[in-house]
Amino acid sequence: MLGRKKIIQNPTVAKHMTAFFSELTPEDRRSSRSVGQAYGAFLYNSRKRELVDEKRFSASAFHVGLGADAGDLGRLTKRGVLVADSLLVAHDRSFPQHTVAAMTRSRSVLDSASGPGGESHMQVCAVTEISEHVAMHCPDLDGLGRWILDAEPLLRAGLAWYLPTYSWGRESWNVWDVNDFSGGSTREAANVPSALDFLVRSGRVVEEYDTGPVKSQIVRPVLQFDLPFVDGVDLLDFSKLTVHEFASYAGFRGFLRQTFLELDDALNAVESERELIKIGLRIEDEIRGIQAQLSAARRKRAVAVTGAGVGTVGAVLVAVYGPAFQSALTVLGAAGAGGVWGIIQAAADNGRHSLRQDKWYYVWALARKSSRYGF
Repeated sequence: MLGRKKIIQNPTVAKHMTAFFSELTPEDRRSSRSVGQAYGAFLYNSRKRELVDEKRFSASAFHVGLGADAGDLGRLTKRGVLVADSLLVAHDRSFPQHTVAAMTRSRSVLDSASGPGGESHMQVCAVTEISEHVAMHCPDLDGLGRWILDAEPLLRAGLAWYLPTYSWGRESWNVWDVNDFSGGSTREAANVPSALDFLVRSGRVVEEYDTGPVKSQIVRPVLQFDLPFVDGVDLLDFSKLTVHEFASYAGFRGFLRQTFLELDDALNAVESERELIKIGLRIEDEIRGIQAQLSAARRKRAVAVTGAGVGTVGAVLVAVYGPAFQSALTVLGAAGAGGVWGIIQAAADNGRHSLRQDKWYYVWALARKSSRYGF
């Protein structure tokens, strides 16, 4: 049996994220802090002191890049993914540092000395202890780890990823005499290019924000918009549904993009809010519409299974199946009425499959998972 086609939005991101998750052990997954730390270490090239595979990342199309604040990263991700081909989120250097990799080494200074018999030999006269560390900036390493695990389906598909912001530091202790550890110490620190530097170098359009909304014609509305079918779903369920119902998701994403682009920039705040309310009401109507169609498909299936006489359920079938049922009766006649059941059954079997290609099925699936709907 053929498996479900693997969804890949951004091949470069998907490749690295899949490699990262394949290295995580079950023990690593039990500690969200360990996951966050491992993620930072995985994407850091210690030899070049930069992002791993930077050139390939830079060549990828990141349609939306968001600088996150200390708030809910999950909410930002769910809303950003609704309009982005590949969502990139990052924290800047204003947040605390968390060490993701460290290394200590020693360097000895040799000098010649004379022995009791006048012979010459080498001896250690000074030792330098060098400690290097790589730190990643984020408000909460545990929270980042939980986000990575919950967003795993999105990351594996290249629909979203997190770009760490790094700092690199080195500390050295000079021990002038191996028997005297009172030598001096020096510290060095260097910033690895930031997320914004990286994205600007790649030539992509990036919007960042601190506490206010992103200044983007597409992103701003989706961050401000009331989306109960999204906000009532946790990130893990959202991630799974988005990948599982990718065709329907892509259709809805296109609808949101087009709708937001059509919003006139000249509209004042009140008019813009009114237009967003209209969009929200349309989405709610479409969710209910999909629910009604699925219920109708279930009724068709139930009628077909009963095998009841055409005469006893005719009114129900006409109400459910409409003109198609009447046409079938006309073609088959009374003697061939039994064949109507096959027609109805085929329509019922194909009903859900065809609906799943509809852009509103994805929204309905989210609404069904949401705590704010009673489906």
